Amino acid sequence: MEIENIFRFDYVFSYWIFTWYILYELKIVSYNPKIALILGLIENLFVLLLMFYYKNSYFHIFSFCFINFFIKVLPIWRLRKTGYYMKDVYALTKLFSIYLLWLYMNRIHFVKYAQEKINRLKNDKPPGPFAYYVDKYFEVK
Repeated sequence: MEIENIFRFDYVFSYWIFTWYILYELKIVSYNPKIALILGLIENLFVLLLMFYYKNSYFHIFSFCFINFFIKVLPIWRLRKTGYYMKDVYALTKLFSIYLLWLYMNRIHFVKYAQEKINRLKNDKPPGPFAYYVDKYFEVK
């Protein structure tokens, strides 16, 4: 996979969910992203465990946690008193289907993309685009 592909924000579903959250907060959409954020946070906890298992640098672990605090934890906290319904689960399913279609249209194979992200964790490289640019800015090796 080409290096620039892994660092495109539109290839990371977490940013799609965060955009959904912003649209929900702005009252542009009525579907609550809370369940998507919770599922994303659970997935991020598995990624964090992998980062420890593969002995990633503390800088990468910290930047991963810092980023996800702002795009997952704070939004979940803001939505803590809201309920979620089946219509929200259906919206998540539709959004994920659109995301997969977007990857397909851009010739990105979802499973290969996920494998590449795991390989990055195995090699102590930033797992996503924002962490990559933070890493480049601080020139962490």
